Amino acid sequence: MIQWLRKRLYQYFLKKELRHHKPSRGIISMAEAKEIGIILDATDPTITKLVNQFADSIRTPYRKVSIMAFYDYPKPAINLNFPHFYRKQLNFFMEPQGYLVEEFIDKRFDILINAFLKDSPPLEYIAALSQARYRIGPYKTDKMYCSDVMIDIKSHQGIDYYLEQVKHYLYMIK
Repeated sequence: MIQWLRKRLYQYFLKKELRHHKPSRGIISMAEAKEIGIILDATDPTITKLVNQFADSIRTPYRKVSIMAFYDYPKPAINLNFPHFYRKQLNFFMEPQGYLVEEFIDKRFDILINAFLKDSPPLEYIAALSQARYRIGPYKTDKMYCSDVMIDIKSHQGIDYYLEQVKHYLYMIK
């Protein structure tokens, strides 16, 4: 019952914030991108490793890649080498709190990659309110507010296949 109420309140307050949130959006190619942001659920170390490898593969001397992760445990992770937030940093409405999260949301990334396949209200909140020019994420009909472009992968495909498709489509844009 409480989880249902939290989810409803989360949706209500996010919708309310999105009414006033009007950042400029546009399509940008990988060749033009100078700053890329990636958000992920770092609870699973395998996914974290794959996303780190993906970030390294798109990073160049002229392209900065920043990662923000959600660690779904009550205490902070000790093995993550990038900014993250954890369960105790969520308010009652499942919105992430803290300076690092606000800074990440306000940063004007050229591209924001949503590197999470499961529902994650804290990460969806960041994606929805991000100032990024171009947001790309997995296809979910009820999460249209999180991405400008969605990639449809079959449910049996994992994060590695999804990231491969993200890279493929971003390099196709001219």
